[in-house]
Amino acid sequence: MNFKVEVYVILAIVLFLLIGIMLSLLLIRRLKNDEEKLEHEKQKKALVEFISGKLQKLGFKFPLAIGFEFQQSIKLNRQNEEKIKKTLEQVRLEKKYIRQLRSWFRIRRMEAAVYLGFLGTDNARLALEKALLKEKLYPVKLYIANALSDIKNEASLPVLVFSLFNAHRWYREKVNMLIADFGKSFNAYLPQIVDNQRMEIKELIVDFASVYFSEEVKNYLIQLIDSKNEAISRLQAIYGVSGVKSCSNCMYATPGESEDIRTCPYYGTVKPDYYCGKYKKLPLSMNLKENYHQLVYKAADILARYYPQLLDDEKYLHSEDIELKNIAVKALANFHNQENIGKLLTYVRNHDTARSAVNALSLLIKKNPTYINIILQAFAEEKDLAIKQRLAEILSIRIEYFIMKLITRNKESAAQIIKQILLLGRTSEIIDFLNKNKNIEVENELVAIIREVVTISENLKREFSRYLCERVAYKCRIVPQPENEEPKVENKDKKLISNIYLILLFSLLIFPLIYVFRHHDLILHISWTKQLEIFVIECNYYLAFYFLAINLIYLVLLMFSFFHVNQQERLWRIKNSSFLFKKKILPSVSIIAPAYNEEKTIIESANSLLNLKYPDYELIIVNDRSKDKTLNVLIQYYDLIRVDHIFEYKLNTKPIRGIYMNPSIPKLVVVDKENGGKADSLNAGINISRKEYFCGIDADSLLEDDALLKLASLVLDEGVETPALGGNVLPVNGCTIERGQITNVRIPQNHLARFQTIEYIRAFMAGRLGWAKINSLLIISGAFGLFRKERVIRAGGYLTSRGKYAKDTVGEDMELVVRINRLMREMGFRYRIRYAYNANCWTEVPEDLKSLKRQRYRWHRGLIENLTIHKRMIFNPRYGRIGLLAIPYFLLFEMFGPLVEIQGYLMVFIALIIGILNAEVVLLLFISNILLGILISLSSLFIAEKNIKYLRWKDLMILLAYAILENFGPRQLFSFWRVGGTISMLKKPTGWGKPERKGFAAANHSAKG
Repeated sequence: MNFKVEVYVILAIVLFLLIGIMLSLLLIRRLKNDEEKLEHEKQKKALVEFISGKLQKLGFKFPLAIGFEFQQSIKLNRQNEEKIKKTLEQVRLEKKYIRQLRSWFRIRRMEAAVYLGFLGTDNARLALEKALLKEKLYPVKLYIANALSDIKNEASLPVLVFSLFNAHRWYREKVNMLIADFGKSFNAYLPQIVDNQRMEIKELIVDFASVYFSEEVKNYLIQLIDSKNEAISRLQAIYGVSGVKSCSNCMYATPGESEDIRTCPYYGTVKPDYYCGKYKKLPLSMNLKENYHQLVYKAADILARYYPQLLDDEKYLHSEDIELKNIAVKALANFHNQENIGKLLTYVRNHDTARSAVNALSLLIKKNPTYINIILQAFAEEKDLAIKQRLAEILSIRIEYFIMKLITRNKESAAQIIKQILLLGRTSEIIDFLNKNKNIEVENELVAIIREVVTISENLKREFSRYLCERVAYKCRIVPQPENEEPKVENKDKKLISNIYLILLFSLLIFPLIYVFRHHDLILHISWTKQLEIFVIECNYYLAFYFLAINLIYLVLLMFSFFHVNQQERLWRIKNSSFLFKKKILPSVSIIAPAYNEEKTIIESANSLLNLKYPDYELIIVNDRSKDKTLNVLIQYYDLIRVDHIFEYKLNTKPIRGIYMNPSIPKLVVVDKENGGKADSLNAGINISRKEYFCGIDADSLLEDDALLKLASLVLDEGVETPALGGNVLPVNGCTIERGQITNVRIPQNHLARFQTIEYIRAFMAGRLGWAKINSLLIISGAFGLFRKERVIRAGGYLTSRGKYAKDTVGEDMELVVRINRLMREMGFRYRIRYAYNANCWTEVPEDLKSLKRQRYRWHRGLIENLTIHKRMIFNPRYGRIGLLAIPYFLLFEMFGPLVEIQGYLMVFIALIIGILNAEVVLLLFISNILLGILISLSSLFIAEKNIKYLRWKDLMILLAYAILENFGPRQLFSFWRVGGTISMLKKPTGWGKPERKGFAAANHSAKG
């Protein structure tokens, strides 16, 4: 045995030991977690009995964290809260956490703030106030501010208010609402700050007014609106002119005794227009004028809600500010007065206020239907066609009333109104009525009107041909439009195909080129047989070095993932529900679920998504013209009706065929659109969404009820913008689902699905968590991702042929994340893209080789397309770690890697056939590929165990076995498929390519089996 072989044997033994240690650690920690869970439940049970009076004294000292958690899970009165706190060693804990507030580590400071807020003593409050003034990191400041808000001592108000000065909007918006929680106490404090001209104070009082209204607040809002122009001049004197660098809008400068003096920590007393190299832009100085206008409009909206009569004034109704004028016009609908009908009819004639007047009159008629007669009279007398159409739009809210009037003596006026309503494009109610109607007399009258309007408008003819039932359509002399999908002509991307040929050529030549470079002096001097032997052996070494490189990278990422998970776990423990559900703490979210042929799973998935624990969200299901009964299943189950929903096409998409809602389920919106693919469906959902963030999710997936809460809560951990966040995706195969909820977690029964479970855990735990830790995450699964809508729209939405970049890709999830990274880098913004280790989405994975192969082909195609699209970023220092580290990794190891790997396997096979495969090469390959692969899989399971601890012991042991077995065949097969995916790109492009679904019912069956 030569020296190298001996070294490799020792390395193999060391790796076997490490694998054994990892197995032991995993099992020991699982045992420890089970014990801790039992102890935890025992302590909580004892605490319940203690509070209820069954126990007079606790037989143990329970941790503060248990009391904190208990307070969140069970609503306690003041007496019981004090009873719990008295059992704690308050003095010792108080000293401990006050000391911890000064820690170097931000998470320890956050934990200290939360627990001091729970203790709520005077010493704790004073320490928190002092820490708030000193703290520099906004996430930590937020936790401290929330702790003071929980204590609710009005003595903290001056400190909380002062913390807003020069702070970022992210912090101000959240802390404004925490201060507003003080209610009467803050209202009593108002006189001390009401004359302060700082923008932060104005924002605070307006936000306070949105949740607590009083006479003092009302007067302040009126003054704010009336003194708009003067206030802007004063604010510019305080903060400087936007875009001009000076001491006035520098973070470090503070106002002096007069407006023409500033105090600089570096240069002492200076003039406001002074500028130095230490300058750092004050957040408030950016877009100051525009932001103040928006604040005035917000104040006017609040007045319109609480005191609408105050806006019934000429100075508002005839204001030069069109937005303010429209708010005043809309306010007329908020108090019932017949005189207001006349005023609003006047504003209907004004182009600037027509939309607001129409909406206000519609609202008044909903509140008091008798007002419709005034509108009818105005409609009959009106000669101007444009005004008549606006009046018809108001009357359209009572269209069923006019339909029934068609069989009365006054049918002519009703027919005229219905005609105008149809010409406005409001067809939904008429179509739904005719498709369900059994009254032939009414049908004949409506048919006569439709025959007339379709001769005027081709759009109306097309609409009726699509949605009217066949019998009624023919009666209207309209040929029903067939439901067959229009054939798509998908052209090959010649540029991309050229790149594929270059990739294949480079990968085929890389080994020969290295050989020529290393042995050019031997090529003409030794036999071809000998050269083949040298070439094959060296290729085996290259393959081993490739495995060694990629697995070492994975081990580094695993190290980052381990620390990242520990941080996230600690932070999640202190994010109590009362904090997360406070107003404006978390962003509002639109969940967008594209659906294509999902009739088997759509109801379970929709029920799951409608029952999430989240303060403010809506669900938008986008049916991409499924060929099955997906849309009908949704309509029938949720009793949906087609509505005319007004929205703006911010992103170009295929035409929307219809929008369906049920007033009793306001969170649910179902969109039916022309087939355009998943990316196009997501863009359509973005156009219709009304929230700050949107969550892209596959319609065949299930979210755990707190998954969105866990994912969105990550925005609280960073003091910078988080434009995108991702969560885990796990196989639902084998689990038991009841009414859209996973009631019993089991691993899949199918062997192929089990291998995918290990693969998913390794990819998410070792890969994405590690990349997220170093802010270089490029992939967020399309099955579960959260994005800031404003940034996505600015970036051009998901990539489609109809979009900004006129290009399609099957890897729309990765492409969007790369483009967001690119946009943020090019704009020079600080940001982080986050990943939640414990936010779980469950989806059905393929259980047959054909479907799985097709899926992997599509994934690899998407990777190559995205790297080709964004090739400018590769090794480009302008894009930081993304350009220098993350994208090169995906290029070398994910795109080229499989091609190199397959060639390497071929060379190993040739070496075996010709008898030159020696022990040294075999050992090196075994170490670099098999043993390191097993170690990585087990390490990923070790990290994931925190998140999968609800698995049975039996399931955990099966996963451990599959984590070892997957290295002997399945991983190599997946690499072969990735090469096949590369070659398949030379063929005709494919679209969704979704695998056949068995549905959640089948999953339940397999679980029971």
